[in-house]
This record gives sequence, structure tokens and C-alpha cells, in this order.
Amino acid sequence: MQPLGLVVLVCLFGGIAVAVQASFAGLLSDRIGLIGNGLIVFGGGFIFALILFVVFQGGRIGDWRSIPWYAYLAGPLGIVIISSIGFGIPRIGVASTLTLIVVSQLVVGVILDHFGWLTVTRPVDIQRLIGVAVLFLGTWLVLR
Repeated sequence: MQPLGLVVLVCLFGGIAVAVQASFAGLLSDRIGLIGNGLIVFGGGFIFALILFVVFQGGRIGDWRSIPWYAYLAGPLGIVIISSIGFGIPRIGVASTLTLIVVSQLVVGVILDHFGWLTVTRPVDIQRLIGVAVLFLGTWLVLR
């Protein structure tokens, strides 16, 4: 188990990366289209992952057979994510696009947690419902 402080720092760093990467994806989509954006983002990601793969001698790639089939949808879903970011940013801006993406992530996350799909079970309670309501209010304020 990792210390909570480390987990928080890694997640915050990831959030910073999402905002910066989203800005780049918006620029790419605006200039070369959604398909070009996806190609550059995933092509660059593939090259970087390949370098890490070589440096770390394959990691645990040998365990690929133990992964459920639906986990492989992560790749195509990545295309949906980067395309929606690239489509939204030139039209409504970084903050509005990321707000819509984050609110939808969190709502789906609450549903997945409630039913225990793909994760541990954490039933919806009043605090989570209030949190979702606040998210919708915040989204409405950002989009105005």
C-alpha cells in the first residue's frame, strides 16, 4: 500500500498532465483534425511506452492473458476520450470541455462504485448524491 500523500501527488500530477495534454489535443485537432490528433497522441504515446517497455525489460507484459477481454477496450476508449477533448476545446475552451468530461467521469464512477462493476462496491449515500448535485451546479456555472 502506497502512502496517501504519494497517491495524492501522483494524481495531482496526472490532473496537470490532463489539462496540458488536452490543450495540445485541442490545438492538434483544430489544425489537423480529429484523426490526425489521435494519430499523433497515440503514436507518440506508443513510442514513449515502447521506450519504457525496453528500459524496464517488458514489465509484467507476460501476464496479458489473465486480463479480461473487456479491459482491452481501454485503447478504443482512449480514442473516444482524446477525440472528444480535441473536438470540444476549439469550440468551448479547455475549462468547459474538461468540466464536462470530469463531471461525466465522476457520475459514471459513482454508478460503477454503487453496483461494484469493475471495482469495489461503495453504495450511493446522501453525501455522494449531494456531491453529484454540486458537480452539476458547478458544471452549469462553468458553462455559462
